[in-house]
Amino acid sequence: MPLTTTTCPPAPAWRRVCVALAATAVLIAGPATAASAAPPPSPTATPTAQANEGAAVTLPTMRAWTWIVADADSGEVLTGRDWHWKLPPASTMKTLTALTLVDRLQFDSQYRAQKQDVEAEGSKVGLKAGSAYAVSDLFNGMLMPSGNDAATAVANAYGGMEATTEAMNREAQRLGAIDTKVVNSSGLDEPGQVSTAYDLALIMRESLKDPKLQEIYKQHHVDFPDKEPTEPGAERKSYRIWTENRFILNYYEGALGGKTGFTSQAGRTFVGAMERDGRTLIVAIMRSAESTERAVNRLFEWGFANADKVTPVDQLVDPQPAEEVEALPAVNYDENGTPTGPQVAAGESLGSGPSGPVVLLILVGVAGLGVLIWRRRREVAEATRERANRQQNLDLRERDESRRP
Repeated sequence: MPLTTTTCPPAPAWRRVCVALAATAVLIAGPATAASAAPPPSPTATPTAQANEGAAVTLPTMRAWTWIVADADSGEVLTGRDWHWKLPPASTMKTLTALTLVDRLQFDSQYRAQKQDVEAEGSKVGLKAGSAYAVSDLFNGMLMPSGNDAATAVANAYGGMEATTEAMNREAQRLGAIDTKVVNSSGLDEPGQVSTAYDLALIMRESLKDPKLQEIYKQHHVDFPDKEPTEPGAERKSYRIWTENRFILNYYEGALGGKTGFTSQAGRTFVGAMERDGRTLIVAIMRSAESTERAVNRLFEWGFANADKVTPVDQLVDPQPAEEVEALPAVNYDENGTPTGPQVAAGESLGSGPSGPVVLLILVGVAGLGVLIWRRRREVAEATRERANRQQNLDLRERDESRRP
């Protein structure tokens, strides 16, 4: 017999209704979990899918709080479990950092690492304070080995953590990821920072459209610049870094990349995409109690095997038009933490012609220009603060502490 559930309408306004309806799903075709591997506690105990008439479909056995399988092209949600349930995202948040800043920063501009960057908690790519790195290096270090030092540095290159997180929150709203709240660029546990499997799928779906991000996500390894030499004329050394995404690392057929994550509060998390026979699927999983590679591979295999046998249970919303942004050079800082300013060309975005603000900025010098650009970014960010503050700020970590696997 087929699986039964209620199909949710695609309109964003119905999303919370969809969650409630999905909770009533009843599995008829077979057991949802194995007796030896019961999933950890969750708002609902039954995954959701809807088999086509006459089709035999058995849901995958998962040991995770929330997960989703969606078609990247159509946006159809094929199956999942509590995909709107808010949880700490860990390093999957870096996918939103990358998507937000990829068009806002010049990839070939140089950023000089600060002490604040290299002292970031958790995993690191190995930035050295005082050494300069291309913005493209920072993206590699953030997305491949999941360097929190690189995630902090790329935020500072944009003008600081506050300006970056404000831009990330606006980007989340644009995508329809209304349950995502950003507090830092790395995904480290921090009160109020949450996302959902549904929202992570939205972010990855949009990321698949960006050639720069796709190139980074599919990289198996790259050579990363070491500390700048102090001797004149000395060659700068490098060292090799590898991706933490095992689907790329182990050469899975059709793997398009993605992002892993782990913290004590988030558990194991993942979002990524894979393509086979012209179909691209997105999988997101949060608070998994088993190997990420095994769990995610199980969902991909289920999705490719059953995509034509099920009726969608939800729909990924389409994003709003993207903001018109200009890629600016990285902001740099002096030893006191004061912005010293990028190249003068960036000042063109602050004026309407060659006479007026731009001339003044050139006269005050590079240092003054950097401060004004930094202030401009702050002004843009603060203009949306009131809207961002209206969003629900729900932190479930204390509530769920006793339930952590």
